[in-house]
Amino acid sequence: MRTSRRNLLSALAVTATVVAVLGPGAVLAQSAPASAFRDTAIAGWKRRIHAILDRNRLPIIDMQATYIPGTTNVRLMVGFMDELDIAQIAFAAANVPTSAPSLDLYRVHPDYFIPATNSGEYPRWWNNPQNFLTGVTAELKTGQFFLMGEHEFRHYPSPEQVAAGQTLRDITVPIDGSAGQALFQLSTDTGVSFQIHYEIEDRLLPALEAMLERYPKANVIWCHLAMIRYPDRGSRYTPTYITSLIERFPGLHFDLAVPPPGSVYTPSGARDSTLYGGDGKMKPEWRAIIEAHPDRFLAASDYRPPVEPQYKMNMQRQRRLVEELSPTAQHLVAYRNAWRLITGTQWSD
Repeated sequence: MRTSRRNLLSALAVTATVVAVLGPGAVLAQSAPASAFRDTAIAGWKRRIHAILDRNRLPIIDMQATYIPGTTNVRLMVGFMDELDIAQIAFAAANVPTSAPSLDLYRVHPDYFIPATNSGEYPRWWNNPQNFLTGVTAELKTGQFFLMGEHEFRHYPSPEQVAAGQTLRDITVPIDGSAGQALFQLSTDTGVSFQIHYEIEDRLLPALEAMLERYPKANVIWCHLAMIRYPDRGSRYTPTYITSLIERFPGLHFDLAVPPPGSVYTPSGARDSTLYGGDGKMKPEWRAIIEAHPDRFLAASDYRPPVEPQYKMNMQRQRRLVEELSPTAQHLVAYRNAWRLITGTQWSD
């Protein structure tokens, strides 16, 4: 484990040729204190996971959640985590100029929260993504952040925004543009994973495929498996298509943060959680893909403060979803895949 961890840390010392964001000669490096910080953090997370396993419960690492300082009820969330056997949440701060609040949250509850760089769900990313990534690059250099937050490249308004008549988040950032290239390169150079929100539209898939082919060492988490808000725009997206992506692109992962089975996306009138069948369980064809490639899928909540009261219900549903899988796949999807992406090492007992 120590050798693998040193490899991960040394990856942060490569020269960062971040397209259109940093000039040549920028260096990502880590000091000895940063290495000690990471070792301490990882040891604490592992203790908490073992404590849950010792109670014969399946720990879950929630890999996709948005933290808003002063709005997120941290005490409530910690209580939910203890009740629901959520080992850790990777909390990406939002509505703030830097990622520091995520690190501050970790320092108060070190066994519970994983420091992640800022969430790209807000105007600072949409309006100036290159400047956003300049800040993220500097933060990764500290060695204190283990994941890059969600970056919206194509996003329709969320259900709560639709209900409020808001269209602010109907946004597009070209994934094959300069910002997308910079993000994929940053992951390639550092080994740090990043999340994307990329609505499922046939016209958008070629650009994503081209980026995955161009940056084969980037670790990409495509959020919301099989969440299709406009079915007529995403006819290519099938279990067979996803299998082809998995087989071609080794760095591509998917999270299972999806709406409940009966969810209807009001603007289209469509049930957007196509992962589920009429019985409320995973469709057999989707379950078969996860079982065939269990190292590519992650548990997640898609938490944000407007839906905080639903966190308990959402994570109970996430657990039921994971527990439909075989025991080996359950442990991979619930926490072991997240562990690998966060720490750079395979989980070991």
